[in-house]
Amino acid sequence: MTCKFERPQEPKQADYHTSDLIKKQDQDADYYPVENPTSPFTQLLNSLQSGLSFSLAHNLRDASMAYFLTSYIYATPFQGYVPLLCLDDPDLEDACSITISATALAAYSRRVRSAEYLESARQKYAIALSEVNKLLSKPETAILDRTLASVLVLGLFEAIVFEGGKSPTSWTAHTFGSMQLLRLRGPQQFKSTVSRKMFAHASNNIKTSCIQRSVPVPDDFIAFDEQVLVLHDPNEPTVKLSPMIHQVASIKARSIASPDCNLVHEALSLDHEIVTLCKNCPSWMAYSVEPASDSAAWAYERICHRYPSARIAKLWNAIRLLRIFLAVFIRDVATGQLDCGLSRLNLPDSKVTREKYLSQLHQYAEDNMRIVTTEVLASIPSFMETDDFGRRFSPAGRSLAWPLGIIENTKICGTSAQKYAYKYLDMLAGDLNLPQAVHPSRFVDSREDW
Repeated sequence: MTCKFERPQEPKQADYHTSDLIKKQDQDADYYPVENPTSPFTQLLNSLQSGLSFSLAHNLRDASMAYFLTSYIYATPFQGYVPLLCLDDPDLEDACSITISATALAAYSRRVRSAEYLESARQKYAIALSEVNKLLSKPETAILDRTLASVLVLGLFEAIVFEGGKSPTSWTAHTFGSMQLLRLRGPQQFKSTVSRKMFAHASNNIKTSCIQRSVPVPDDFIAFDEQVLVLHDPNEPTVKLSPMIHQVASIKARSIASPDCNLVHEALSLDHEIVTLCKNCPSWMAYSVEPASDSAAWAYERICHRYPSARIAKLWNAIRLLRIFLAVFIRDVATGQLDCGLSRLNLPDSKVTREKYLSQLHQYAEDNMRIVTTEVLASIPSFMETDDFGRRFSPAGRSLAWPLGIIENTKICGTSAQKYAYKYLDMLAGDLNLPQAVHPSRFVDSREDW
């Protein structure tokens, strides 16, 4: 097994307040009550919360774990398996437990803005990295569920401590490592529910990384992914979406490696497929649009979406991101911003001139970008919490960093949308103590990193 991870250089800590400024019990445990009192998640939560009445200094691990499990990983794929793995093995010193503990402490350090806690988390991370590498060095332990979970959680740690201004190379390394593990684990990893959840999570990370880096998803992994899809309902949106994600990554990669104006036909056809998928979504994905009179005054253009859960809101925004990538590419081809040989463009209708067709493409891209941008911005209220101090982003709101960052930096979205995205990225960064990377415009050379 060649997967081995190295500890990255420690980023600057200029964004953190000292722990003396804010040291208080976390209050997020009540935000997402657990409905089933007998579930493994509830049992784990109760065991962690039982000691929270004592001094935080003596219960830092319990406080950080409670916050991590009840708030930070809420509406993320981690919620589907991390609590189960915590209960599965009482050993607090194995690689998986140390990795989860280090990552929970890093997330909590963001919450309470403590450089001291962050340093402690980094020390735990170094230990976890060493222990995980020991597991990866042996084929019999490399294929274990807890090993794959450790690699995925290590990637989350990197995302938490990432300071911005450069490519998230450590996160990418862990994502690539998880792909190697999926290959090594083979078909046996689909036997249990937890294993399938981790595969889906790792697979999604791999595809996301490929889109971010403008490289195609490896052919052998696509073939591997297709084997998994047969285990699921072919009518499920996530199953139908999988090949579309592969295609977006492929178009994005080919548009850079060997620009061809006729890729625009593939992009246009794919966008139509995604629109059809959205129109025929199942009832559990349905969301409502509040009347303008009932929407908050601060909502973008007084348009406010309401989703059944933050998880579903995130799914919709992931789909919208795909459409944004396609719309930008179509616009770039139509306006000649890509050196892709427009003289070779095949026209779908011989009665329409090239200039007319390009104008139609440009209009299509602008119209659809306006729609999709508005939909993303209309989802912001679903990631907000309200208390006596006003409104603020919930931890799940950090999923908005990427789409809002793209909207902020994409002129085709429109000036008003760009300004709105910038404003709420500022609020997101302040509420959740995210690194300055949430503002790609603040790092002129890093825009393509995301």
